[in-house]
Amino acid sequence: MDVAIGPTTDASYSQKLTQENMAPYYEARKIAWNPQMFMESWRVFDNYEIRHERKRCGVIRLKADGETLFIRDLQIEPSKQRQGIGREAIAWAIAYAQTSGYAHLALRVFAENPAVSLYQALGFVETGRSRDAVLTLSLSLTATSE
Repeated sequence: MDVAIGPTTDASYSQKLTQENMAPYYEARKIAWNPQMFMESWRVFDNYEIRHERKRCGVIRLKADGETLFIRDLQIEPSKQRQGIGREAIAWAIAYAQTSGYAHLALRVFAENPAVSLYQALGFVETGRSRDAVLTLSLSLTATSE
């Protein structure tokens, strides 16, 4: 699959895609979109764009916390979802975290998000759940060898 991931500085695209993709989850929880909060996060996260067949189709945003690298955002354009691009982005994040020396890769996701099954299929396990049904999923990157 022709998926490439590299740094981005296009906060506008990322914010628009994130706001659109997250709208149903925010509406269900009566959460208002906060563009200022997004821009504050933009300055402290590592922001990457996802390209499929050389066309931009998503973003992945990372933030380190000790031995854990968090996927703070993974957004794929709706017309490109369910084509394996998200799986490729997760595989990239796993490889990035491993080569950077992190012990864990983690993310938070709304429990009803269909992507939960993808994360679990890739080995992520639930390590937390908030009252508003936000799951924390984690993948251990420390290999056991014999």
